[in-house]
Amino acid sequence: MTKRHFVIVMLLLGAISGLRGQEPAIDSLKALLPTLKDDTTKVNTLLELGTQLFRSQPDEAILYSEDAIELSEQINFPKGRAYALKNIGLSHYIKGNYPEVLNYWEQSLDVFRSIEDQLGVSNLLNNLGAVYFNQGDDPRALEYYLQSLRVSEELGNQLRIATALTNIGAVYLNNPVNYDKARQYYLRALDISEEIGDPAAIGTSIVNLGETYIANEKLDSALYFFQRALEAYDDSGGNKAYILNNIAKVNALRGDHRKALEFHQEALQEAGEVEAKLEMTQSLNGIARSYMTLAEQEQQPEYYEQAFTYLERAYQEAREGGWQHEIQDAADGLYQLYKVRNNYPMALRYHEIYESTKDSLLNEENINLLALMGAEYDYEKEKQQLEFEHDNLIRRQKSIQLATAAGLVVALLFIGFLIQYFRLSRKRTSEKFEAQRQLVRQDKLASLGQITAGIAHEIKNPLNFVTNFAEGSVELGDELAELLQENEERLPTEQYELMQELLGDIQGNAKIIQENGIRADRVVKRMMEQARADRGEARKVDLNSLVDENIYLAYHGFRANVPNFYADIERNFDPQLPQVEVIPQDIGRVVLNIFQNACYAINEKQQERGTSYSPKITVSTQVVGQEVLLRLRDNGPGIPKKIQDKIFKPFFTTKPSDTDNTGLGLSISHDLIVIGHQGEIELDSEPGAYTEFLIRLPLERPNDLVNKTLDAVSMS
Repeated sequence: MTKRHFVIVMLLLGAISGLRGQEPAIDSLKALLPTLKDDTTKVNTLLELGTQLFRSQPDEAILYSEDAIELSEQINFPKGRAYALKNIGLSHYIKGNYPEVLNYWEQSLDVFRSIEDQLGVSNLLNNLGAVYFNQGDDPRALEYYLQSLRVSEELGNQLRIATALTNIGAVYLNNPVNYDKARQYYLRALDISEEIGDPAAIGTSIVNLGETYIANEKLDSALYFFQRALEAYDDSGGNKAYILNNIAKVNALRGDHRKALEFHQEALQEAGEVEAKLEMTQSLNGIARSYMTLAEQEQQPEYYEQAFTYLERAYQEAREGGWQHEIQDAADGLYQLYKVRNNYPMALRYHEIYESTKDSLLNEENINLLALMGAEYDYEKEKQQLEFEHDNLIRRQKSIQLATAAGLVVALLFIGFLIQYFRLSRKRTSEKFEAQRQLVRQDKLASLGQITAGIAHEIKNPLNFVTNFAEGSVELGDELAELLQENEERLPTEQYELMQELLGDIQGNAKIIQENGIRADRVVKRMMEQARADRGEARKVDLNSLVDENIYLAYHGFRANVPNFYADIERNFDPQLPQVEVIPQDIGRVVLNIFQNACYAINEKQQERGTSYSPKITVSTQVVGQEVLLRLRDNGPGIPKKIQDKIFKPFFTTKPSDTDNTGLGLSISHDLIVIGHQGEIELDSEPGAYTEFLIRLPLERPNDLVNKTLDAVSMS
């Protein structure tokens, strides 16, 4: 399930004059403006107008803020310029224009740093993190939030510390590996928020705590926290739309989709009143999902049309705002609806958008970067704590001024103990990070997607009918043959021979349909295995049969998109090959990735050479010692020498950008073989002649290193 959590954007960076605390009416401010001299008071009045107007009239707010910038530069008032740049960024934030938001907020941050206004620096760092968070760039968001936390801690500003902790927790909640870490940050933020008595900060911490309970399927606890958050927001006047959407989510998980629809609609109204476009988009997605479920449960086709309308709005808003999570949700919903309409080209288009967005959000590099930054921050805090303790120890030693050599020896031994403890602590931090990295990689290997399961289930029932009726036709043909033979003497010779010939054709066709139906059924079962939520257990399998089924699936899948494509497939399987202990779903995915790449390569070469070229793919297996060798070779254009060492790197691809290829296929295949099976995968290619992938698999699967890592993490 795609997650989007509540982060705090600091809309007001602090008072710079008495006017900012009084919030006078807009009309009064406009009337006051012409009477003022060109000084700091006029700048502050222009800033207040921008603050009052940015939600309801962002374009007008920008004009007043631009006037404030011009006047601030004339009178050399950099602080006013910093706030004006911030206000322009806020106006663009409301409009969802994130490139402009980043431009103005980075300028504002530079000014605050130049005048050493640490409060302004802290707030701008937090706001910049929120922009990257909404765009799905979690590592960049976490980088800014951690910087904001450090500055806030140096200032000792409890509200800013609570804000940064809440937003850091929201980043960690985006990945199941870090749920416990997210909860720790939220609890720290809640303690500080309750200590300072800020209703908005309390409400935000509570709603995010509620989301951690949704993630763990503790719906009663989640609902309790969301209701507490609503009460807190009643006191602070905050945006309730996000909380209402979460309450709707709880009701949907309970199966009450009518009630979920009501809360999503209420959230949409709340978000519309305060121009909160991100929450509006989330509400639109939620309403559409509710209608889709109700259409299926209550057999009301018109609900699909209502869902379609809301999803189109959600997709458009998400594209305009650059919100990757919401684009993913809307694209997945549109894919489902176009499938219901039997419009498979459009369904495929939105499914490709969904997969592309998902890959960009959930790639291993981002997840590892999050873990690394979090580990670096924890290490830095632990180091500071140790250094603080060490300094206290030195001061105590100086105040005591030991008089004997024995006392000095004891002090030196104690210092040595601290140094050793520091080294061990650093080593422990490194080991925890390595364990987390292995855990993230294991999680990546487990995800195969839902589309295969959907297609397989769609095919399964009609395929059963085909197979069963073909089997029945074969039996009926046999009975008809017996009956025809019994009545041979009653029929004219020509009619009898013609009927025999037709009957033979019918029986032959029925047997061919039956055989291919059985083979297709095996492929469907293989697809369903591939689509399971987990990676499956290692078991002994007939590797020849497993490879054959997957190359058949890959070949015909490619031909479905390129009907004129044809290739000679040569199978050189070792008939004496023993059963091999592997995870079938993983090996199937590797074969699919490599074989589809081979089909793409030789199709490109065929388009270039024409009929003079005979495309061919060779697949072979053999046993060498305690290993099984699997080779996949094509006579395509080959791979240039200068890029062969990059072929297994994440996101590297030689295909054009308009193919929506993410460049993860061979990277994932490498991990599945090397890490998942402790095997090897090698590339051999001659440009213009051939490309061959050699896969080495042990006959007996060694101890799983990933499982050892998981055990180590669970014991720490």
